[in-house]
Amino acid sequence: MGGAAALGVVVTLAGCGSDNANRYGTFTDCAKIGPVATVHDPAGDQRGRLAGKPAQPQGDLVRLRVARRGGKLCAEFRAAAPIKPSVAYVLAMRPRDAETPIAQLELTVLAAQNPGALLQARAGDAFRKLGGSVGIRDDRISVLVDRAPFAAQGLGALFDAFRYQGRAAAVTTDGGRQTDCLPACR
Repeated sequence: MGGAAALGVVVTLAGCGSDNANRYGTFTDCAKIGPVATVHDPAGDQRGRLAGKPAQPQGDLVRLRVARRGGKLCAEFRAAAPIKPSVAYVLAMRPRDAETPIAQLELTVLAAQNPGALLQARAGDAFRKLGGSVGIRDDRISVLVDRAPFAAQGLGALFDAFRYQGRAAAVTTDGGRQTDCLPACR
């Protein structure tokens, strides 16, 4: 579920449209947007490692920071290793008082293209490009988005008040797929 859906698109390891694969775009410090909620996760707890193969830290989530104010939403994922292809980072958003609808804000770091933001309005819907500012600084990736695209998809109330979970899905150099989530996998 979530970032695992992106695994079908996340395929090769290479540069991500920048001379330095560990720096891209405008990185947003979520603390400058509004009050920050922070969740931590232990390193080395990814699922899906191939039998007999060592863990690869790409996509291993260790922290997620989320802030919202004035019609802006910021999410910052920190991984156990520098951000590089091929990984999808997902902010899964649920209403405060219900399990559905679930919307997913996804950041993709793919080979040979710039990192971008996608929005899945409801489970089963296609992910659609979402305007926003995506930035990478070493082991962190951030996104800053406006409320308007969420409201256009009928998600204005969800944007205003939600519970969240961070997820990551990575393709490893040995062809495996590793996933991680925080605060806990459901």
